Amino acid sequence: MAVATMKSPHFLAGELVEVRSAAEIAATLDADGRLDGMPFMPEMVGFCGAKLRVSRRADKTCVEGHYGLRKLGAAVLLDEARCSGAAHDGCQRNCQIFWNEAWLKPAREGGASVVADLRAETAARQQMETAATHKDDSYYCQSTVLGDITAPQSKWAVGHLVTDVKQGELSLVDFVLMVGRTVVNRARGLIGLMDIGALAGIGETKTKGTLNLKPGEWVRIRSSEEIKATLNAEGRNLGLSFEPEMTRYIGGVYQVDFRVQKIILEETGQMAKLNRTVALKGLNCRGICAKNCPRANTLYWRESWLERVEAVDAGEERRSA
Repeated sequence: MAVATMKSPHFLAGELVEVRSAAEIAATLDADGRLDGMPFMPEMVGFCGAKLRVSRRADKTCVEGHYGLRKLGAAVLLDEARCSGAAHDGCQRNCQIFWNEAWLKPAREGGASVVADLRAETAARQQMETAATHKDDSYYCQSTVLGDITAPQSKWAVGHLVTDVKQGELSLVDFVLMVGRTVVNRARGLIGLMDIGALAGIGETKTKGTLNLKPGEWVRIRSSEEIKATLNAEGRNLGLSFEPEMTRYIGGVYQVDFRVQKIILEETGQMAKLNRTVALKGLNCRGICAKNCPRANTLYWRESWLERVEAVDAGEERRSA
Protein backbone atom coordinates (compact mmCIF):
# COMPACT_ATOMS: atom_id res chain seq x y z
CA MET A 1 0.00 0.00 0.00
CA ALA A 2 1.34 3.42 -0.91
CA VAL A 3 1.53 5.73 2.08
CA ALA A 4 0.18 9.19 1.43
CA THR A 5 2.26 12.14 2.57
CA MET A 6 0.37 14.66 4.66
CA LYS A 7 1.80 17.82 6.18
CA SER A 8 1.40 17.55 9.95
CA PRO A 9 0.87 20.60 12.17
CA HIS A 10 2.81 20.82 15.41
CA PHE A 11 0.05 20.48 17.99
CA LEU A 12 0.55 21.67 21.54
CA ALA A 13 -1.11 20.79 24.84
CA GLY A 14 -4.54 22.38 25.19
CA GLU A 15 -5.24 22.71 21.47
CA LEU A 16 -8.51 21.31 20.14
CA VAL A 17 -8.02 18.85 17.30
CA GLU A 18 -10.20 16.59 15.21
CA VAL A 19 -9.26 12.99 14.50
CA ARG A 20 -9.26 12.55 10.73
CA SER A 21 -11.69 10.21 9.00
CA ALA A 22 -10.84 6.53 8.73
CA ALA A 23 -10.32 6.91 4.99
CA GLU A 24 -7.84 9.77 5.48
CA ILE A 25 -5.93 7.84 8.12
CA ALA A 26 -5.91 4.64 6.07
CA ALA A 27 -4.16 6.56 3.29
CA THR A 28 -1.22 7.24 5.66
CA LEU A 29 -0.70 3.62 6.70
CA ASP A 30 1.63 1.03 5.24
CA ALA A 31 0.65 -2.55 4.42
CA ASP A 32 0.97 -3.47 8.10
CA GLY A 33 -1.35 -0.68 9.22
CA ARG A 34 1.44 1.48 10.62
CA LEU A 35 2.85 4.98 10.18
CA ASP A 36 6.47 5.50 11.19
CA GLY A 37 6.24 2.10 12.85
CA MET A 38 3.28 3.08 15.05
CA PRO A 39 0.18 0.89 14.48
CA PHE A 40 -3.28 2.36 14.18
CA MET A 41 -5.13 -0.06 16.43
CA PRO A 42 -8.74 -1.25 16.04
CA GLU A 43 -9.64 0.48 19.33
CA MET A 44 -8.78 3.83 17.72
CA VAL A 45 -11.37 3.65 14.94
CA GLY A 46 -14.18 4.83 17.21
CA PHE A 47 -12.38 8.14 17.71
CA CYS A 48 -12.41 9.01 13.99
CA GLY A 49 -14.21 12.33 13.55
CA ALA A 50 -14.08 13.14 17.27
CA LYS A 51 -12.91 16.48 18.61
CA LEU A 52 -10.51 16.20 21.53
CA ARG A 53 -7.93 18.36 23.26
CA VAL A 54 -4.25 17.58 23.22
CA SER A 55 -3.19 16.62 26.73
CA ARG A 56 0.56 16.29 26.09
CA ARG A 57 3.04 16.09 23.27
CA ALA A 58 4.68 12.68 22.95
CA ASP A 59 8.11 13.58 21.61
CA LYS A 60 9.41 11.21 24.28
CA THR A 61 8.01 8.32 26.25
CA CYS A 62 9.11 5.87 28.88
CA VAL A 63 9.31 2.29 27.66
CA GLU A 64 9.10 -0.59 30.12
CA GLY A 65 11.86 -3.12 30.54
CA HIS A 66 15.46 -2.05 30.14
CA TYR A 67 14.71 0.88 27.81
CA GLY A 68 13.80 3.80 30.10
CA LEU A 69 12.98 7.18 28.56
CA ARG A 70 13.14 7.16 24.74
CA LYS A 71 12.66 9.61 21.85
CA LEU A 72 9.46 9.30 19.80
CA GLY A 73 8.36 12.51 18.10
CA ALA A 74 5.56 13.61 15.76
CA ALA A 75 2.93 12.29 18.14
CA VAL A 76 0.58 13.59 20.81
CA LEU A 77 -1.73 12.23 23.49
CA LEU A 78 -5.38 13.30 23.67
CA ASP A 79 -7.68 13.84 26.62
CA GLU A 80 -10.08 10.96 27.27
CA ALA A 81 -8.48 8.78 24.60
CA ARG A 82 -7.34 5.57 26.27
CA CYS A 83 -7.28 2.11 24.77
CA SER A 84 -10.28 0.01 25.78
CA GLY A 85 -8.44 -3.23 25.03
CA ALA A 86 -11.58 -4.52 23.30
CA ALA A 87 -9.66 -5.87 20.31
CA HIS A 88 -6.91 -7.29 22.52
CA ASP A 89 -8.97 -9.78 24.52
CA GLY A 90 -9.98 -7.21 27.11
CA CYS A 91 -6.51 -6.00 28.13
CA GLN A 92 -6.90 -3.57 31.04
CA ARG A 93 -3.64 -1.63 30.83
CA ASN A 94 -5.81 1.40 30.03
CA CYS A 95 -3.01 2.94 27.95
CA GLN A 96 -3.11 6.44 26.60
CA ILE A 97 -3.22 6.18 22.80
CA PHE A 98 -0.42 7.70 20.74
CA TRP A 99 -1.65 9.80 17.82
CA ASN A 100 0.68 10.57 14.94
CA GLU A 101 0.04 14.19 14.05
CA ALA A 102 -0.78 13.13 10.47
CA TRP A 103 -3.92 11.49 11.89
CA LEU A 104 -5.17 14.80 13.29
CA LYS A 105 -6.15 18.23 12.05
CA PRO A 106 -7.12 21.51 13.72
CA ALA A 107 -10.74 21.34 14.84
CA ARG A 108 -13.23 23.53 13.00
CA GLU A 109 -16.09 25.32 14.68
CA GLY A 110 -19.40 23.47 14.67
CA GLY A 111 -19.78 19.75 14.04
CA ALA A 112 -17.29 17.25 12.76
CA SER A 113 -16.08 17.44 9.16
CA VAL A 114 -18.37 15.91 6.56
CA VAL A 115 -17.13 12.60 5.13
CA ALA A 116 -17.01 13.01 1.36
CA ASP A 117 -17.14 9.33 0.38
CA LEU A 118 -19.22 7.19 2.75
CA ARG A 119 -18.43 3.99 0.90
CA ALA A 120 -14.67 4.56 1.18
CA GLU A 121 -15.09 5.53 4.84
CA THR A 122 -17.05 2.38 5.64
CA ALA A 123 -14.50 0.19 3.86
CA ALA A 124 -11.63 1.87 5.69
CA ARG A 125 -13.33 1.42 9.06
CA GLN A 126 -14.00 -2.25 8.41
CA GLN A 127 -10.40 -2.86 7.38
CA MET A 128 -8.96 -1.02 10.39
CA GLU A 129 -11.34 -2.66 12.88
CA THR A 130 -10.03 -6.06 11.80
CA ALA A 131 -6.34 -5.11 11.83
CA ALA A 132 -3.95 -7.66 13.32
CA THR A 133 -3.69 -7.71 17.11
CA HIS A 134 -1.29 -10.68 17.32
CA LYS A 135 2.18 -11.26 15.94
CA ASP A 136 3.32 -14.86 16.10
CA ASP A 137 2.35 -16.00 19.61
CA SER A 138 2.30 -12.52 21.17
CA TYR A 139 -0.10 -9.62 21.30
CA TYR A 140 0.64 -6.69 19.02
CA CYS A 141 -0.23 -3.09 19.91
CA GLN A 142 1.30 0.35 20.30
CA SER A 143 2.69 -0.58 23.68
CA THR A 144 4.52 -3.69 22.47
CA VAL A 145 6.29 -1.90 19.58
CA LEU A 146 7.59 1.09 21.52
CA GLY A 147 11.01 -0.43 22.10
CA ASP A 148 11.50 -0.89 18.36
CA ILE A 149 10.16 2.45 17.07
CA THR A 150 11.75 4.79 19.61
CA ALA A 151 15.34 6.02 19.80
CA PRO A 152 17.68 6.15 22.81
CA GLN A 153 17.68 9.20 25.05
CA SER A 154 20.73 10.04 27.14
CA LYS A 155 20.13 9.51 30.86
CA TRP A 156 21.73 12.90 31.50
CA ALA A 157 19.93 14.87 28.79
CA VAL A 158 17.91 17.86 30.00
CA GLY A 159 17.12 19.50 26.65
CA HIS A 160 13.79 17.70 26.46
CA LEU A 161 12.85 19.15 29.84
CA VAL A 162 13.72 22.65 28.62
CA THR A 163 11.41 22.02 25.66
CA ASP A 164 8.66 20.95 28.07
CA VAL A 165 9.06 24.26 29.93
CA LYS A 166 8.87 26.24 26.69
CA GLN A 167 5.74 24.37 25.63
CA GLY A 168 4.03 24.89 28.97
CA GLU A 169 4.16 21.22 30.01
CA LEU A 170 6.55 21.75 32.92
CA SER A 171 6.95 24.64 35.36
CA LEU A 172 10.35 26.12 36.16
CA VAL A 173 10.04 24.91 39.75
CA ASP A 174 9.26 21.36 38.63
CA PHE A 175 12.12 21.57 36.12
CA VAL A 176 14.62 22.32 38.89
CA LEU A 177 13.14 19.63 41.14
CA MET A 178 13.18 17.05 38.35
CA VAL A 179 16.80 17.74 37.40
CA GLY A 180 17.79 17.60 41.06
CA ARG A 181 15.89 14.36 41.57
CA THR A 182 17.64 12.80 38.57
CA VAL A 183 21.10 13.72 39.89
CA VAL A 184 20.32 12.49 43.41
CA ASN A 185 18.83 9.20 42.17
CA ARG A 186 21.90 8.57 40.00
CA ALA A 187 24.11 9.12 43.01
CA ARG A 188 21.94 6.89 45.19
CA GLY A 189 22.10 4.15 42.59
CA LEU A 190 25.90 4.23 42.59
CA ILE A 191 25.97 3.43 46.29
CA GLY A 192 23.24 0.80 46.12
CA LEU A 193 20.30 2.85 47.38
CA MET A 194 16.80 2.91 45.87
CA ASP A 195 15.30 5.98 44.19
CA ILE A 196 13.76 8.77 46.23
CA GLY A 197 10.30 7.74 47.39
CA ALA A 198 10.78 4.05 46.68
CA LEU A 199 9.58 1.65 49.36
CA ALA A 200 11.16 -1.71 50.07
CA GLY A 201 10.34 -4.50 52.50
CA ILE A 202 12.46 -7.12 54.18
CA GLY A 203 11.20 -10.20 52.39
CA GLU A 204 8.54 -11.67 50.14
CA THR A 205 5.09 -11.45 51.72
CA LYS A 206 2.47 -13.86 50.41
CA THR A 207 -0.57 -11.61 50.47
CA LYS A 208 -2.23 -9.45 47.87
CA GLY A 209 -5.13 -8.56 50.14
CA THR A 210 -8.61 -9.98 50.61
CA LEU A 211 -10.92 -6.96 50.22
CA ASN A 212 -12.58 -8.13 46.99
CA LEU A 213 -13.09 -4.49 46.03
CA LYS A 214 -15.66 -3.41 43.47
CA PRO A 215 -15.86 -0.30 41.24
CA GLY A 216 -17.34 2.66 43.08
CA GLU A 217 -16.14 1.63 46.55
CA TRP A 218 -13.93 3.97 48.58
CA VAL A 219 -10.56 3.08 50.02
CA ARG A 220 -7.78 4.68 52.02
CA ILE A 221 -4.20 4.03 50.99
CA ARG A 222 -2.36 2.47 53.92
CA SER A 223 0.68 3.93 55.65
CA SER A 224 4.22 3.49 54.38
CA GLU A 225 5.03 1.01 57.13
CA GLU A 226 1.94 -1.10 56.37
CA ILE A 227 2.78 -1.14 52.65
CA LYS A 228 6.46 -1.97 53.26
CA ALA A 229 5.32 -5.02 55.22
CA THR A 230 3.85 -6.41 51.97
CA LEU A 231 6.92 -5.75 49.80
CA ASN A 232 10.12 -7.63 49.15
CA ALA A 233 13.57 -6.04 49.07
CA GLU A 234 13.01 -4.86 45.48
CA GLY A 235 9.79 -3.04 46.36
CA ARG A 236 7.48 -5.65 44.82
CA ASN A 237 4.45 -7.53 46.04
CA LEU A 238 4.38 -10.90 44.28
CA GLY A 239 5.78 -9.29 41.13
CA LEU A 240 3.89 -5.97 41.19
CA SER A 241 5.98 -2.87 41.95
CA PHE A 242 4.97 -0.16 44.35
CA GLU A 243 6.20 2.72 42.20
CA PRO A 244 8.01 5.67 43.87
CA GLU A 245 5.39 8.10 42.58
CA MET A 246 2.67 6.19 44.44
CA THR A 247 4.03 7.34 47.81
CA ARG A 248 2.54 10.81 47.25
CA TYR A 249 -0.94 9.31 47.60
CA ILE A 250 -0.34 7.48 50.88
CA GLY A 251 -3.07 8.27 53.41
CA GLY A 252 -5.46 9.61 50.77
CA VAL A 253 -9.02 8.38 50.21
CA TYR A 254 -9.95 7.48 46.65
CA GLN A 255 -12.64 5.65 44.70
CA VAL A 256 -12.08 2.33 42.98
CA ASP A 257 -12.28 2.76 39.21
CA PHE A 258 -12.03 -0.85 38.03
CA ARG A 259 -10.58 -4.22 38.94
CA VAL A 260 -7.38 -5.04 37.04
CA GLN A 261 -7.46 -8.69 36.01
CA LYS A 262 -5.30 -8.92 32.90
CA ILE A 263 -2.79 -6.73 31.11
CA ILE A 264 -0.50 -7.17 28.13
CA LEU A 265 3.12 -6.96 29.21
CA GLU A 266 4.96 -4.31 27.23
CA GLU A 267 8.26 -6.19 27.24
CA THR A 268 6.96 -9.55 25.98
CA GLY A 269 3.53 -9.05 24.42
CA GLN A 270 2.16 -11.78 26.68
CA MET A 271 -1.08 -11.44 28.63
CA ALA A 272 -0.52 -11.47 32.39
CA LYS A 273 -3.28 -12.36 34.83
CA LEU A 274 -3.69 -10.28 37.98
CA ASN A 275 -5.94 -10.59 41.00
CA ARG A 276 -6.62 -8.57 44.13
CA THR A 277 -5.54 -5.52 42.15
CA VAL A 278 -7.46 -2.33 41.29
CA ALA A 279 -7.12 1.04 39.60
CA LEU A 280 -8.19 4.13 41.52
CA LYS A 281 -9.96 7.05 39.86
CA GLY A 282 -7.66 9.86 38.82
CA LEU A 283 -4.45 8.17 39.93
CA ASN A 284 -2.15 7.98 36.94
CA CYS A 285 1.61 8.36 36.70
CA ARG A 286 2.56 12.03 36.43
CA GLY A 287 6.03 11.35 35.07
CA ILE A 288 7.72 12.93 38.09
CA CYS A 289 9.98 9.90 38.53
CA ALA A 290 10.45 9.43 34.77
CA LYS A 291 11.71 12.83 33.59
CA ASN A 292 8.24 14.17 32.76
CA CYS A 293 7.19 11.20 30.65
CA PRO A 294 3.76 12.08 29.18
CA ARG A 295 2.16 8.60 29.13
CA ALA A 296 0.17 8.98 32.36
CA ASN A 297 0.07 5.22 32.86
CA THR A 298 -2.61 3.90 35.17
CA LEU A 299 -1.24 2.99 38.60
CA TYR A 300 -2.12 -0.50 39.85
CA TRP A 301 -2.87 -1.04 43.55
CA ARG A 302 -2.80 -4.32 45.43
CA GLU A 303 -5.69 -4.67 47.85
CA SER A 304 -3.13 -5.24 50.61
CA TRP A 305 -2.05 -1.61 50.16
CA LEU A 306 -5.59 -0.37 50.76
CA GLU A 307 -8.31 -0.39 53.41
CA ARG A 308 -12.01 -0.03 52.73
CA VAL A 309 -13.75 3.09 54.09
CA GLU A 310 -17.40 4.07 54.24
CA ALA A 311 -18.81 6.38 51.56
CA VAL A 312 -19.33 9.06 54.21
CA ASP A 313 -15.56 9.44 54.35
CA ALA A 314 -15.42 10.41 50.66
CA GLY A 315 -14.88 14.02 51.67
CA GLU A 316 -11.35 13.05 52.68
CA GLU A 317 -10.51 12.35 49.05
CA ARG A 318 -7.16 13.93 48.27
CA ARG A 319 -5.95 14.70 44.78
CA SER A 320 -2.60 16.38 44.33
CA ALA A 321 -2.40 19.15 41.76
